Amino acid sequence: MAAVQPHQLAYFLAVAETGSFTRGARRAGVVQSAVSAAVTQLERELGAELFERHYHRVSLTAEGEALLPRARDVLTALDAAREAVAGARGELVGTVRLGTISFTGPLDLAGLLRSFAARHPRVEVHLRQTTSGTATSLDDLRSGALDLALVSTPADGLPGVALTEIHREPLVLVCGRDHPLASAERVGIGQLAGEPFIDFPTGWGNRAVIDHAFASAGVTRAIRTEVTDFALARTLVEHGLGLSIFPAGAVDGPADGPVARVPIRESPEWTIKLARPAPRREGTAATALARAVLDAARA
Repeated sequence: MAAVQPHQLAYFLAVAETGSFTRGARRAGVVQSAVSAAVTQLERELGAELFERHYHRVSLTAEGEALLPRARDVLTALDAAREAVAGARGELVGTVRLGTISFTGPLDLAGLLRSFAARHPRVEVHLRQTTSGTATSLDDLRSGALDLALVSTPADGLPGVALTEIHREPLVLVCGRDHPLASAERVGIGQLAGEPFIDFPTGWGNRAVIDHAFASAGVTRAIRTEVTDFALARTLVEHGLGLSIFPAGAVDGPADGPVARVPIRESPEWTIKLARPAPRREGTAATALARAVLDAARA
C-alpha cells in the first residue's frame, strides 16, 4: 500500500469543511479533478469510503469522521516542522486560517493583511468570512478548522477558546426617516414592542446581545426578516419594511440620510474579540498574525 500523502489529507479536509468537491477544490486552489482523484486514492489506500456522495453535497462517513481530527493533527504537525526549520534560519513560514465576521468596526482588516504579507511573505493567510455568524467560527476554531477568528460575542470566556476584546461600540436603533421614533433623542426597549424587526440569524453576535437585551426588558420582539448583510438590512429599513439594530459604526451615510440612528436607553454594546484556541498549541505564524491584529486594534 502506498503511503498517504499530505496533499491527499489537505484535499480531504477542504472537501470535508466545505461539504463539496467543487468548493473544496476552490479552497485548495486546484482543479476539481485533482481533488477527486486525490480523495479517491486516499480512500483506496485506507480501504474505506470517507464521503457519502449526494447529488449536490457530500457528507462524511463514520470512517471520514474518525479521520478528520487525525488529518488536522498530521497537517498541523507538518506545519510545525516547517516552522521549526524556517525559524532556525530566522524566517517565518506557515499557513494561518483566519475567520472573520462581516463587519470589523474600525479595524482595517485589508490593510492589516497587506502589511502582514509584506513583512512575512512566506506566510499564507487564508481568510474566511462567516455567513453563519460567530457561533460557527467558534466551532471551527475548537475543531481546528480555523487558527484564529474575529468574533462578536458578549461572553468573557468560552470553553476551548481564549478571547481578547479589541473593540466595543454601542448598538443603535435604525429606522426609516418617516418613522415616529426617528426624531426621538433616545428610545427604550419597551417602546419597541410590536414593531416588525429586520435582524440577523441566531448565532450572530449582535443577535445574541439584542435578544438578551429584549429578554431582560421582558419585551417580545417580532422578527419578520432575517438577513446576513448590513447593506440589505439597511435597504429594507429604508423602504419601511421594519426596524433594525446595528453597531453604530455600521450605519453609514449622512446623518440626515434616509435612515435615522437612535440611541437605545439601555445602552446595549457590540464587541469584537480575537478568538484563539485554548489549550491547543498555536503555531508561530498564527501567533505573529494574532499579535498584528492586537497591535492594529490598539493603534
